[in-house]
Amino acid sequence: MKQKTLLVGTYHKTGTVWMQRVFADIAEKLDLRFTESHPARDEGETLAGIYLDGHSRFSSALLASDHAGFRMIRDPRDVVISGAHYHMKSDEVWLQEPLPALGGQTYQQAILAEPDAAARYIFEARQVANATTLDMVRDCERLSGFTTVRFEDWIADDTMTSFAATMAQMGLSAKECAQAKQAFYNWSLFGSGDKADAHTRSGKVAQWRSVFTRPVAEAFLEVHGDALIVLGYEENHDWVLSLPVA
Repeated sequence: MKQKTLLVGTYHKTGTVWMQRVFADIAEKLDLRFTESHPARDEGETLAGIYLDGHSRFSSALLASDHAGFRMIRDPRDVVISGAHYHMKSDEVWLQEPLPALGGQTYQQAILAEPDAAARYIFEARQVANATTLDMVRDCERLSGFTTVRFEDWIADDTMTSFAATMAQMGLSAKECAQAKQAFYNWSLFGSGDKADAHTRSGKVAQWRSVFTRPVAEAFLEVHGDALIVLGYEENHDWVLSLPVA
């Protein structure tokens, strides 16, 4: 790599586990250190290698280091769907903690208490998915030096053209890019790796088209505002009108 450090940023339900596997594999192939970044831990050290942060919250020390970086975003509507299904069944500790903002219910209890799927999507859109969208939008400016890639583009990148172009942009040599492509292939849906786990429900893109109704979309829009436009997923809000009323 041209730079000493490669920073890989994702967000909740935007491909974090997938990127962990890909870049841990790349680090092993390139004999580099792979670290899941944590701002408090990294503040006092800047080590060469690959750093991945599942919330794109890199320390100031890492951002000041000799680095190249990219972040992976995902259509916030699909983040809502993926998050809702995951939060209903996951055993992560934070989902089991009583929250005053939810009347003492845990997040999992609250989402499961909603009467139907549409209500659960609306709940998720107003809660964790909204925080994720805010992070993705905020980082358009905060991480303006990073390359932004889309989950949707990479999940279907069976020629690995987009992935390879980004790796070259990150400063990998032709030989390193070839090794990185093998790792990407190993852990992609079109490759040979075992991708099934508790975090992976579906890699399909634009799930919202067959799941959202107009009331869900309107509730989403009320909270997420112009986020889809800012992130480049829509040019306006007309997508809402394409959905069934019920």
